[in-house]
Parts: sequence; C-alpha cells; structure tokens
Amino acid sequence: MAELKLYVWEDVLQSYSPGIAFALASSPEEARRVLIAKAAAQCSPEPLAKDIEKEPLVFDEPVGFYMWGGG
Repeated sequence: MAELKLYVWEDVLQSYSPGIAFALASSPEEARRVLIAKAAAQCSPEPLAKDIEKEPLVFDEPVGFYMWGGG
C-alpha cells in the first residue's frame, strides 16, 4: 500500500475570504481526483478543479495549522 500524505491547497474557492482544500492521498493526482469527486457530489467542481491545478503543500509527518473564520 502506498504511503499517504496530506495535500493542502490554500487560497482556493475565494469569495469574501480564501478557502482551503485538503486530501489524504498517495499522490497529488489522487488528491485532486478525491477533491473533484467530492465537489461534484455537492456542487460544481470546476472552480475547485481550477484552483487545485497549482502545486499543493505536502505533509508526511505530524503537522497542525488553523484558519480563523471570517464574518
């Protein structure tokens, strides 16, 4: 089984403030497929698909981060 990594795209799906997308997968391509499938089940995947064309941040060891909510 392939080693899983956390792939993170920051500053995506921006409306009033930027969003974040992340997937636990074995490659960036698999992470993109997982995210696009999730978006397709809930809404139009096109905006997300465009945003995640850029290279993601990749984490293969414990990491933590957070984002303040906007109002």
